[in-house]
Amino acid sequence: MYLKENLSIEETTLPRLLIAQDVAAALNMGLSTIYMLMERGELPSIRIGRSVRIRPEDLEKFIESKAQRGAAIE
Repeated sequence: MYLKENLSIEETTLPRLLIAQDVAAALNMGLSTIYMLMERGELPSIRIGRSVRIRPEDLEKFIESKAQRGAAIE
């Protein structure tokens, strides 16, 4: 992979993928609930072999969608 010499670390670092345990801790939810949300398609996930990962931006979108839905109910 060719990289320019003047790129910053942020520009060369790939985005981090979260594991289900990270998401469960961030949302203060049970691990089985996170897997259920992924299975339903409510929380997008990426399968890499037998592992499942969540992109941080997908987690943010999930949180925003829940916050907007809650605001619409009030």
